[in-house]
Amino acid sequence: MYANRALASGYRAVSDELGGELTDAEEIVTAIGYADGDEDEARWVFACLEALQVFDKEGTRLRLEPLFRRCWSLAGA
Repeated sequence: MYANRALASGYRAVSDELGGELTDAEEIVTAIGYADGDEDEARWVFACLEALQVFDKEGTRLRLEPLFRRCWSLAGA
């Protein structure tokens, strides 16, 4: 994921804006879009992050997967 700037930037935006809090998909897309300014790109990044399973799901709400989030922060990304 580090190799793709859009994914890395999107993940960082979600982590910075929402931390590990439960939220809905639209709020995640908004956080990503706020960081890069492109809603279509934000939706693509969200879909990729979801496919990479970086989110825990509770019903319809999502949060960053805690172990992955911790590893990401330790890597200094």
